[in-house]
Amino acid sequence: MTLALEINDIGLVLVRDGVIVAEEPGCAMLDGREVEAGTAAIRRARLKPLYAETRHWQELGTAPLPRPMPAAASYAEVAWAQLAALTAGIPDGERDTLLAVPEWYTREQLAVLLGVAGEAGLRVVGLVGAGLAAAALEPAPDSLLQLELTTYQSVITVLDHSGELRRTGCELLPRHGWLALQQAWTDRVAAEFVRRTRYDPLHEAASEQRLWDALPGWLAMLEQEPAVVIEAQTAGATLSVELTREDFVSAAAGIYDAVVHALQRARPARGPLHLRVSHRWAALPGFSERLEALRDCEVLRLPRGAAALGALAFERVLRRDPAALVLVQRLPVAPRVATAAAAAPGNAVPPSERPTHVVFRSRAHAIHAAPLAVGAAIPVGRRALVVPAGPGISRVHCALWRDADGVWLEDQSTYGTYVNGERIGGRVGLAVGDRLRVGNPGVELELLRVVDDDGAA
Repeated sequence: MTLALEINDIGLVLVRDGVIVAEEPGCAMLDGREVEAGTAAIRRARLKPLYAETRHWQELGTAPLPRPMPAAASYAEVAWAQLAALTAGIPDGERDTLLAVPEWYTREQLAVLLGVAGEAGLRVVGLVGAGLAAAALEPAPDSLLQLELTTYQSVITVLDHSGELRRTGCELLPRHGWLALQQAWTDRVAAEFVRRTRYDPLHEAASEQRLWDALPGWLAMLEQEPAVVIEAQTAGATLSVELTREDFVSAAAGIYDAVVHALQRARPARGPLHLRVSHRWAALPGFSERLEALRDCEVLRLPRGAAALGALAFERVLRRDPAALVLVQRLPVAPRVATAAAAAPGNAVPPSERPTHVVFRSRAHAIHAAPLAVGAAIPVGRRALVVPAGPGISRVHCALWRDADGVWLEDQSTYGTYVNGERIGGRVGLAVGDRLRVGNPGVELELLRVVDDDGAA
């Protein structure tokens, strides 16, 4: 029976026979003679922060730790201790293991990981990128993005499907990870306590630790409830404050915005945006709603342990050469057949909100059935709205037209067209007040509706 291990420093996930058998945070305490790892460690991390280690998976390597510690000398030793404890109950005959590894790992880090796994008693029989494996659980469209959350960063894996599902790129967003979100939320909670009760729960390590311990429970409650009541014990009294789901969303807004903008930058120039979002991101208050508000965007929430489950689903491919382990960069995922409805999106904009003109430099250009081409060099004979040439502006960049179903924009550029700051692909419906941008920084155009005295367009 083969194991699959998903390496993510928020939570190492061990799967056997399609079932998660172990999951623990990538945290270790190094204040004793032996490494204490996982849940027990994270519950002491704010009490003794100088001895808490959370970078051993992010920066896996054999170099000495930045500060000498009693329990370990390198990140590799810390990782080995955690992995050995995580898999201690696995029988010797059931230790063949597939590893779903971080997309950013270097060749040297992969070599260290194989050594660490071997010292922990695991027989590694296959390697695959975690983003690729997670996205491989369902049939794939021509292009898609997989979004993951780790302790220190967010990770966008870019994939395309041309016969097989293939990893083509990876974008890292440092300082936009779980730790930054935790800090933003605990700071917000502490500020509310100070504002309402004059008590600061961050003034001592013990009360700070209690906040960090309770945070996952609050987030779980906010999936079902509009608010949570948070209590703190001080001087024999119980203090409490109530924070709404919107309070948590507001505290995380800067990080959410940065991630959404990165997804928009990675959107393919043509066609819709297909997202496969890890359960870690999908469970955060308000984030799924942010994604669902994007134009022409399909979001699929992945299950817990998706990378490990994906590795097991393609075990035969990952095991193809046990004598020479390689990091698998493509998987034989079935293509997803596009439906007629997907090929021709509808327009939810009511007739009264559909624009009649597009405005550029105070001049209004009517939108008719005949397409209006926007670009820097429109061929003779076409209805044209010519904009100045510049970075990111194609000769024929996009086109606007109206029909019985709505007013439409179709991107025809190499660089993408933006509607209200969102990069769109293919065809999208337009509404009054939408703002179009072509180029970078580019030029903006505004959509409006002209009516007569009777209110008719």
